[in-house]
Amino acid sequence: MGVTMKKIWGLLFTIVAILLAFQTTTVVKADGKFEIKNYHATADVQKNGDIDLTQRINYQFNGNFHGVYYNQSLDGIKGASRPEVYINDGYQTQKLTSSSSGDENTFKVSHDSEEMNIKVYHSATTEKLTFIYKYRLYGAVTNYLDTAELKWKMIGEGWDSSLYNVKLTVNLPEGNVPELQAWTHGPSNGYTSVQRKKGRVIMTLDYLPSHQFVETHMLFPSAVTSQNPNVVNKNEKKKALAQEKKLVEEANSNRERKEMIFRSLMIFGAIVIVIIYLYRFFSYKKNPGNKHVIPTPIYHIFDEPKFKPSFTKVILDRSDRADNISLTADLLEEVGKHRMKIDKFGSTYEITALVPPTNTFFKYLIEDIGDGKKVNLRQIKAAAQSYNNKDKMLHKFNHWAKEAAQGRDKYLDIENMNIVDDFRFSAIATNIIVFIMFMIGLIFGKNILAIGILAVITALVAWGLYFLAKRKITPYTDLGEDEVNRIRAFKRMLNDINDIKMAEVGDLILWEQFLPYAVAFGVSEKVIKALKVNFGVEEINSSSVAPYYIGAASFINVGSTGFQAAFTSAIGAGGSSSLSGGSGGFTGGSVGGFGGGSGGGAF
Repeated sequence: MGVTMKKIWGLLFTIVAILLAFQTTTVVKADGKFEIKNYHATADVQKNGDIDLTQRINYQFNGNFHGVYYNQSLDGIKGASRPEVYINDGYQTQKLTSSSSGDENTFKVSHDSEEMNIKVYHSATTEKLTFIYKYRLYGAVTNYLDTAELKWKMIGEGWDSSLYNVKLTVNLPEGNVPELQAWTHGPSNGYTSVQRKKGRVIMTLDYLPSHQFVETHMLFPSAVTSQNPNVVNKNEKKKALAQEKKLVEEANSNRERKEMIFRSLMIFGAIVIVIIYLYRFFSYKKNPGNKHVIPTPIYHIFDEPKFKPSFTKVILDRSDRADNISLTADLLEEVGKHRMKIDKFGSTYEITALVPPTNTFFKYLIEDIGDGKKVNLRQIKAAAQSYNNKDKMLHKFNHWAKEAAQGRDKYLDIENMNIVDDFRFSAIATNIIVFIMFMIGLIFGKNILAIGILAVITALVAWGLYFLAKRKITPYTDLGEDEVNRIRAFKRMLNDINDIKMAEVGDLILWEQFLPYAVAFGVSEKVIKALKVNFGVEEINSSSVAPYYIGAASFINVGSTGFQAAFTSAIGAGGSSSLSGGSGGFTGGSVGGFGGGSGGGAF
């Protein structure tokens, strides 16, 4: 018998486990996000102290949802009636059926002495829907000897989602209630309107963060709820007023403290900005920079710069080091002067030194990574990714980059550049400070539009001063001004290449010498296309350099498959950026009203 019972119990447990497993696998979950765009609740207080509550909760769904739920806390009152649930899609209102089936367009209600749970089954995708709940809360008002009192958290802490455009209305059963008093507890950015002639209190709030409550505390004559059976035979009004007075004083103290902190932070930020520019102007007055002769601008020039492409770009960019584009341009110049050559090597490219390289980085690539005479891009990329070699490659590149910029002091007025940089750093610092001040205003709930306008004006003034200094203070020496004038004219000519008849200016050999500079200036694509148009196929094929740039075998063809992109990618494979580029506001606190656990969401 014992064995038989064990088998029966074992079978029962197995069946239960299977059922539980089946239930677990059929639970549906939401796939998307939602927002509560509007939360409107109207509470009609009855003569007997009950409240008829109508909630209109507007959801914005983005994704796939199976329904929504709402939990009404009953702690502190005498329960609630069975709710009615409606859905409005913007065109019509549909009443739903109460059912435990979980079928579409039904709702399920479960409750105990502390909470009523409403689960609504209605599929939603990307749309707006308003869910309407109607039910009665029993015993919400307490009548005392000297007053009637309503303490109610109309929105509890149970919302996981923030609420927008909140409007809460409480209507007394009669109007013309001169002794009506109301206080609202919650975020300080709300507003309470006490309308004594209408016997109404309206609370509005643009935004309520999740897990925060809004509580109303109302006092009015007991005669307003004369049929209320919930009577306490003692005086309460004096205690309630004292309680609210304390909360108001605390709220005012908090507001004053927050206002003082806000103003202190704003004043501190303004003082820092003023100090920055006082120091900057006194420094500028003491040292306004060196004056240099500005030559008459040349529009176009057809003489290539007398410097290597890397140094030319250093001067033009007013930099203290060369970059990886300049390295590619220098390599192409070496190819053009027949000191190096580049060949297609399977799916990659191979660089061969025809003479011993003088460029320290090329020397490192050929002799340390290659076999002493040549190296391919696959080898360079492997070295850039190698744990043992990537730091060395970065060091070699940085050494070359600084070496390529040697002699710039002859052309760049470093002292003048530092003065302009100081104005730029001041503008950046000002931007950071005004952004912090804007965020502080946002945190403290201030007029963001006014603060934002002031912040934008301050930032524009700061950058205006920088651009004024940049225009007034030349970064070049007298010699530098002359050279950069010619470099700019040369670059402008390359950029305007489509308007120039290249063959009339010079032969193909001349334009071959210009190509590395076109790479450095970032206009190589334009120049290559112009070469194809202005020179014939026979002339290009007879050239010892042009075929490398033009045609299927070109190592600098347009797009991401050419040598320029592959070389830059190879040396930057290690991930280094160096290489690759009554009425009034709400008060805080709470008077312990019922409904604190209320909340809802979607599933």
